[in-house]
Amino acid sequence: MELKFYIESGIIESFVLGLATEDEVEELQQMRRLYPDLDTEVELVERRLERAAFDEPAMPPMEVRDRVLQKIRWEQGSGQSELNSNYTFINIQPKDGDHITVHRWWRVFFIIFFIMSKIFLFLAIFYYLKYRQSQEQHGLNMPAANVPFNQEQQQNIFFL
Repeated sequence: MELKFYIESGIIESFVLGLATEDEVEELQQMRRLYPDLDTEVELVERRLERAAFDEPAMPPMEVRDRVLQKIRWEQGSGQSELNSNYTFINIQPKDGDHITVHRWWRVFFIIFFIMSKIFLFLAIFYYLKYRQSQEQHGLNMPAANVPFNQEQQQNIFFL
């Protein structure tokens, strides 16, 4: 009696249609292992849905036919369609087959960026050297080797 109730619950139809949750799918798989009759019932439901789809087909709108024909024409090389489409095609093929061109403003931007980076690098090195020179002139830059350590500081260095 439990198997008949399970079959009539509609879980097999939702499984075949792909609408069943993961828990329902697992439950159905376990039930199929326990009751081999469920396999035949699943096949019957699949056949019934397939028959219904072929017996009462719903014709697609004419717009779908036009889109399919437009795609076929595009693949055959015409590339143009008599119908106005909502699609924008971007040709990414290189013009001469050798290289892809870049808009000239990007080239100008890159050149300016490159030159400015070299200028900033030069200025950074220049001002670093000026700062170091001024520190040496004022005597503030004392090398670390000349700084005397007392015995307690030498012992604490190893614990840092």
